[in-house]
Amino acid sequence: MTGRDRIERLFTRWGHFVVRRRWATLALTLAVTAGLLSFLPNLRLDNAVEAFLKRDDPERLRYDEFRARFGGDNDVLVILHPPEIFDLGFLDTMKRFHEDIEREVPYVEEVTSLVNARSTYGKDEELVVEDLMEAWPETAAELVALEQRVLANPLYQNILIAESGAYTTVTITPFTYSAAGPTGGELAGFDDAQADTAFPETLTDREGRELVVALRQVVARYEGPTFEAHMVGGPVENYHLDAAMTRDVAVFQTLSILIVAALLFLLFRRVSGVVLPVVVVNAAMLATLGVMAWIDIPMSMTLQIVPPFLTVVGICDAIHILAIVYRRMGEGESQEEAIPYALGHSGLAVVMTSVTTAAGLLSFSVAEMLPIANLGIIAPIGVMLAMAYSLVLLPALLAVLRLRPAVPGDVRTRRGATDRFLDWATRVSTTYPWRVVGVAAGILVVFAGGVSKVYFSQDIIRWFPVGDPLRTAAELVDREFGGASTLDVLIDTGRENGLHEPDTLQRIERAMRHVETLAIGDRPIGKSVSIVDVVKETHQALNENRAAYYRLPDERMLIAQEMLLFENSGTDDLEDLTDSRFQTVRMIVRTPWVDAMLYPDFLDEVRRDFSEILGPGLPFELTGGAPLYSQVFKNIVLSMARSYVFALVVITPLLVLLVGNLRRGLVAMIPNLIPVFMVLGLMGWLDIPLDMTSLLIGGIVIGLAVDDTIHFMHKFNRYYEDTGSATEAVRETLATTGRALLFTSLVLGLGFAVFFFAYMNNTSWFGVLVSFACLVAFLADVLVGPALMVLVTPEVEPSAQPAREDTAAWGAVH
Repeated sequence: MTGRDRIERLFTRWGHFVVRRRWATLALTLAVTAGLLSFLPNLRLDNAVEAFLKRDDPERLRYDEFRARFGGDNDVLVILHPPEIFDLGFLDTMKRFHEDIEREVPYVEEVTSLVNARSTYGKDEELVVEDLMEAWPETAAELVALEQRVLANPLYQNILIAESGAYTTVTITPFTYSAAGPTGGELAGFDDAQADTAFPETLTDREGRELVVALRQVVARYEGPTFEAHMVGGPVENYHLDAAMTRDVAVFQTLSILIVAALLFLLFRRVSGVVLPVVVVNAAMLATLGVMAWIDIPMSMTLQIVPPFLTVVGICDAIHILAIVYRRMGEGESQEEAIPYALGHSGLAVVMTSVTTAAGLLSFSVAEMLPIANLGIIAPIGVMLAMAYSLVLLPALLAVLRLRPAVPGDVRTRRGATDRFLDWATRVSTTYPWRVVGVAAGILVVFAGGVSKVYFSQDIIRWFPVGDPLRTAAELVDREFGGASTLDVLIDTGRENGLHEPDTLQRIERAMRHVETLAIGDRPIGKSVSIVDVVKETHQALNENRAAYYRLPDERMLIAQEMLLFENSGTDDLEDLTDSRFQTVRMIVRTPWVDAMLYPDFLDEVRRDFSEILGPGLPFELTGGAPLYSQVFKNIVLSMARSYVFALVVITPLLVLLVGNLRRGLVAMIPNLIPVFMVLGLMGWLDIPLDMTSLLIGGIVIGLAVDDTIHFMHKFNRYYEDTGSATEAVRETLATTGRALLFTSLVLGLGFAVFFFAYMNNTSWFGVLVSFACLVAFLADVLVGPALMVLVTPEVEPSAQPAREDTAAWGAVH
């Protein structure tokens, strides 16, 4: 008796145990499931950009420290487009809008608009810092004066009002930290010693959603032909992603279940053949979500594929067992005997395919991208849970229910187009193996042209369809205000009150003016702001508000005095721009929404130019949204390389071990690489980039493709031992397993096709590409795989062991 026979006998014994202890097994499984489901209310969503990076990523640590010192950079912009900004009717409406936001929207630290923008001027030799519209305009002359003041103030341009004069903004600054802990206002401006302590929890995704929901309600009350409003910013983006993801997951899961149910009915033509697999896979899927909540892995755009993925993968496990149970019952065997037989016959292959699928997904756990790494943890857990539920819950349910015996012919024994195709595949692959391999190689050469065109990209805004409100708002902000994203430059003078030095401020100003001349790709950089603007504004105010004095003072003492006057004027605006020691300055640079792949070169240019402009005495570091996106792009490339290598290194030895022959095992990996290569080629020809979503395809496809290879090789080895002929082994394998390979490939292909209906463009393409890969994997397994086996497997004497029972019906999947 071989080791494989002993393992199969253990599965048969397990089947008998489950049948005898059906109610206890069912109760225990349901209790475990209920326990895991109890964690579901704790499942959270997180699509924030910093959540793309692991908590110990140096760029994320730098960003967390920056937020602890200066507060967040996660403002929400409401862009207003009235017929005329400087109109009493509009200004009155905007004031009410501003006040309603302050009153009704939670987790808001500050609201800034033309209503309360900082206005600094001199009056009777005193410095006055007050709200811009402290004295509300009531006449046409006062409106003209207000317009002149706004358009003459450089600090308002491209921040509060567009250069075109057609748009104005209302900026909502959320709390940096969750309401359960210190707010951004309490932590902003902390010194280094304080910032080095453990960071409290940032504003949660739930709190961010509540903020945006309340803001949308306020906007909806005011929006109309004379009050056009667009919203953009981190919380709005997260809310939009969460809404799209929630809608998509519901659609995906519904469609996948409907498709699977239809296919199951066509296969089994009985209610239990539809209901039982659906119940089992949904129990496994919900248990997996419970595990996610238990170990605090948040749902994200990447992990939204988990529920439908587990549905289609789990269904395949259940089918292998159910088909044999029904066939054995149709042959007259009792239900109590058919269940153990099915587990003994299919249990090992179900475990083998689940392990290799999990290994392919486990490759994502080494990714530097946190959502992808999380997928590499939870998806393998889900696959193994689906396997466990198929081997435990499914046989228990089968034993509890009274099934009607199968009618001969209802497990698809009639021959048709599928059988004729499989006969053709058998004849071609065994008679002309070199031609099959040659044609496959020629096709790969054609697709190699597409592979050469593949490129990396991470342009989140382009994931949304044209006309989407967030995409429209982002493009509007880029066009009118120079962008809504930020690059924050922290410059350290090295000593207390270092910012009082004229030379230091002059060098910072030169750096500001220089960065405003740069571009990211073909998109120009927006406005830069720092304490330099406050010093110039104050200096002008204290010199009779004359425009000629909007410059930096030349004397250190004068800078110190003017800063002291500004600080004592009652405003706390300096907290956003410098620390309490006047040692470190924050420069805020507006950047457009661009592809993250463009950021590394841009940031390298900034580092190089700033090093030259600021000199060795003013060290600096870059943080904020731009460096985070830059790191995301770098991690995408690294994650793809690591996951692909990991998948090959783990799955190849597993396949060799399961095949039991080094040469055949290595050759058997070739058909599994073909769909990955062709998907990359198709992406190149269709101009689909490799991003955080599409890089998942390789690991998923390898894991799924190996499943079919295992089914094929499991039966091939059996028949090769019995006949000693590779040609005969291929013929018998495709005759008994070909239908199973086709049906499972159909389930997987159509199951992943539901992603085509996603709201997000990147997810739609993901579904199309994985479905294409499933088709290619099937063709490779029934044509290329058999041809390769014929070429590398010698003819030998048949095994002396008695021939195994022939499993002619397609239900004998293995």
